[in-house]
Amino acid sequence: MAILAKDVMTVPVITVKADTPLKRAAEILDENFFSGMPVVNDADKLVGIISETDILRYTQQIIGQPLRDPHRVFTKSQEVLHIDITRRGVEVIELVAATTVETLMTTDVIYVVEDAPFHKVISLMYENNINRIPVVDSNGELKGIITRADIIRILVDSWSDSFDCKF
Repeated sequence: MAILAKDVMTVPVITVKADTPLKRAAEILDENFFSGMPVVNDADKLVGIISETDILRYTQQIIGQPLRDPHRVFTKSQEVLHIDITRRGVEVIELVAATTVETLMTTDVIYVVEDAPFHKVISLMYENNINRIPVVDSNGELKGIITRADIIRILVDSWSDSFDCKF
């Protein structure tokens, strides 16, 4: 029997709305140790994906220098102390923090339906160099998400069963 996306996906999915401020999105990513998450509308339909990379690129464009941690730009931490923290510097940080997810989310989202074969999910992630793939139903409502960690978990489980490994 083939493994399907619905057999592997993580549920429930932590999401944000398009009007969520970047500061809050960065906090959610940081609190959950995620590198990205789906963006949904009020009907829980998938409308985008927001990632740490999106936030870092945008922040770099606005501030004019790279940052490693999207959460720290909003906390005025050591990482941003080398930015000119004059009134203008604080205004820039506050501007970035207040920007909404909609401004920089990816809207051309690669996704699968619940009954997609697992091997298709892996292929799509590999071919498109993506770290997560949302799982939707036939109406486009978000039902789950498959991440690299889910793939590793399935591999470890199958290897453990196949080899009867004892670690």
